Amino acid sequence: MTGEYWAALATALWTGVITSVSPCPLATNLTALTWISKHSGAHKLAVLVHGLLYAAGRALAYLFIGFLLVKSLLSAPALSFFMQKYGNQALSPLLVLAGMYMLGMFGAGFEGFNLFDMSRYKARAGALSSFLMGALFALAFCPVSAALYFGVIIPLAAGNSSPVSIPLLYGLGTALPVIGAALALDLGLKKVGAVTGLAGRFEHWARPATAWVFIAAGAYLGLKYIFGMI
Repeated sequence: MTGEYWAALATALWTGVITSVSPCPLATNLTALTWISKHSGAHKLAVLVHGLLYAAGRALAYLFIGFLLVKSLLSAPALSFFMQKYGNQALSPLLVLAGMYMLGMFGAGFEGFNLFDMSRYKARAGALSSFLMGALFALAFCPVSAALYFGVIIPLAAGNSSPVSIPLLYGLGTALPVIGAALALDLGLKKVGAVTGLAGRFEHWARPATAWVFIAAGAYLGLKYIFGMI
């Protein structure tokens, strides 16, 4: 694997983490964590097990969507040729636009969309409930998650001919805070609300920092592959 591919994998995982602590996805993760925390008395590490099942549900949902989209792109000869030849050129403006969006440069008027009303979802199917919750919550695309998944992850996966690894790592990244919080609850942290404060402080600096990295990476790709200046 080339260095660029490893960088793409790292970008996918980190983008998932940044997505998970953005306000709307964070709300769904906290809803899931509240449900998962109810299993704390079942047996040792029960919350962690449910957290891992939730993460698996999210990851596989993003993998399924990404696999279908990327395979469709790569199976069309013209699109496949375009992505192989012009993938970096196409990714350059998308990264810049994604970074600008994360910095709030386009305003806050776009509300996004949900395929399900996740705030009312209640799982009642034992261990399988956490897995199903993760899969369904992954489909609740908010503005940030939609912009990053369809605007960055899918083009990144198509450009690297990686319909599995990149969407999968993004999905795992979106659930990592839930896994960490579940482990903390199993180890003695009593209040789910404490996670909110930690996630909020993390997002406060990580989101703008990541946005500027996206803009810088987009500018670099543009200078190298579009203008040939590097």
